Amino acid sequence: MKFNSDMLKIYFVAGTQDVANKADFLPKVEEILQAGATAFQLREKGYNSIDNPAELTELAEKCHQLTQKYHVPFFIDDDVDLALAIHAEGIHVGQKDEKIESVLKRVQGSMIVGLSCNTEAQVKQANQLDGIDYLGTGTVFETTSKADAGAALGVAKLQELVELSRYPIVAIGGITLDNLPETMATGVKGFAAISMFTQMTAVPTQMQKIKAIVKG
Repeated sequence: MKFNSDMLKIYFVAGTQDVANKADFLPKVEEILQAGATAFQLREKGYNSIDNPAELTELAEKCHQLTQKYHVPFFIDDDVDLALAIHAEGIHVGQKDEKIESVLKRVQGSMIVGLSCNTEAQVKQANQLDGIDYLGTGTVFETTSKADAGAALGVAKLQELVELSRYPIVAIGGITLDNLPETMATGVKGFAAISMFTQMTAVPTQMQKIKAIVKG
């Protein structure tokens, strides 16, 4: 699957640790995909996540079947071996994960590559590299979904990083329906979220509102 920045518009990120009951995870993923998510990233990390390799591979394969059903790219967070094994469309790595240069060498252009960059120095460094497709930048607002999210950037700083980057940026961290318009106004190509999606109660209605803002 060839990268297109439109994939970043409504970027759903989650793992089984983000839902109250693990049995609800795949149905929730399908519900969000069906309602119009443009990408899905499996981020199985932290407290109460699956750490058994066979179980994780099975989960990733089931997620991939769902993304293929809805024709959106499937990303794996921080596990190049797993991404390659199941032929995921993409891999996303953070600054504390496997070094980006190593990731690029291993995937050799076979998948979409996203890199978390949250400072000017990180964006400038990414600008020097070829083979990255997009940057994930945040946390934009305070969030409790990621234990290692760090201090909030705010939209003014986000806009500065968007203008500095040679790559399209997807914003992440504490994004809600209320602050989505100001987030999109910074020039990002889209937004990524965990709890905004996993905690949705009226999925079709809320996703229609999101689509209107993102397209606007």
